[in-house]
Amino acid sequence: MAKGRKNGCPVSVADWLIYIQDKSQLEETWVRIYGLTSMTRTTDGETEDSSADTDIWSEPYITKRSGTIDLEGIKKVVESTGEIDRGQELLDDYAEQAGCGADATIKLIDPYGHGIIIDTIVTSAEESADSSEQTRSWSLEQVGEAETIPYVQMEGVELRKGDTKIDTLEMISGGAQEIVSVVFTPEGASNKRYRVNNSKRAVMRVSDIGENGFVLTPVGVGTALVTVTTVNNGCRHQIRVDVKTEQEDGE
Repeated sequence: MAKGRKNGCPVSVADWLIYIQDKSQLEETWVRIYGLTSMTRTTDGETEDSSADTDIWSEPYITKRSGTIDLEGIKKVVESTGEIDRGQELLDDYAEQAGCGADATIKLIDPYGHGIIIDTIVTSAEESADSSEQTRSWSLEQVGEAETIPYVQMEGVELRKGDTKIDTLEMISGGAQEIVSVVFTPEGASNKRYRVNNSKRAVMRVSDIGENGFVLTPVGVGTALVTVTTVNNGCRHQIRVDVKTEQEDGE
C-alpha cells in the first residue's frame, strides 16, 4: 500500500498494474486486468499461529497473514473481438469454481514499481447495470503471506523508431504521424513510469502516451526537443524533431 493509506481505505487503481495468473497455460502467464476503477485491500492483524498475541511480535515475523481484496470496475470489452477483457474473464471463471478451483494468484504493482504476489480465493463476482454502463465487482480472500517482488532499478532509456535508436527526426508539417517506442534498460526494470517534455507545442504534439511509447504529430514548422525522463533514477533520452514544409523537404 502507498504511504499514508489507512488499512482498508479505497485507493485509485489508475496508476496501478493488477494482474491475474492464467493457470490454463503451461508456462507462467500473467494477464493484466483492465477496466478497474477501485481496489480495497485489508490485512488482518491476527495470524493462524496467533503470533500477533505474543510479547515478541513484530511486523517482519508475521507468517500466514490473511486479508481481503475487493475490486470494482466497468465491463471492459476488446473492440477488435467483442470479447470481455481476459483479466476480468479469469476473475469470473475463478469465482464460478469451488474449493481449489477458485484459487487465483494476483500480482499488484503500485505506481512506483513495488510489487507483491498474493494467493487468493475468488469468493464472488457481481454485475450490475444502469443506463450508461455495466459495473462489475469481485471479492477475494487472501491466503497466507504476500510475496514481495524484488525491486529492479532503472539504468537507462532510449527512444526508437522501429528497432533503430533515434536522436533526430525529420517530419513534414501537417504530414504523417510517427510512433516512437520507449525502451528501458534493463528490460525487467520495476518502475517503467516516465515523463515526456515537449519544448515546442506549436511545432509538435505528443499524444497516446502509453507503457511502451507515444505518438508524435507535426503541427507547425520549426524545431522541437522531445525529452523522456524516467521516474526511477532520472534516466533521460532527448530527440530533436525538425518539422519542415513539404516544399522545403523536396529542395
